[in-house]
Amino acid sequence: MSKTYLVDGNLDADYVDRFRTKLDSLGNTAGDVVLDLSRVNFIDSCGIGAVVSLHKRLLAKGRKLKVIGLRGQPLQLLINLELLPIFSS
Repeated sequence: MSKTYLVDGNLDADYVDRFRTKLDSLGNTAGDVVLDLSRVNFIDSCGIGAVVSLHKRLLAKGRKLKVIGLRGQPLQLLINLELLPIFSS
């Protein structure tokens, strides 16, 4: 069973600082995690770092991170960084 988490707002340094505890807890949940970015218009390097860190923590426990709802700058950024295939499977 997967747990879905809706990110509401820009996934930037400020967001990561305010929600670090929630992001950390997602790495400790049972099952896979789905990160819904449908309400995200912007991701910066801190946001990418948080997503990649969560992915690595889940992968180490045999679980997956799936990112859904990508559009605009967040979608283009994951394409440019060649991360889209990792999070869309």
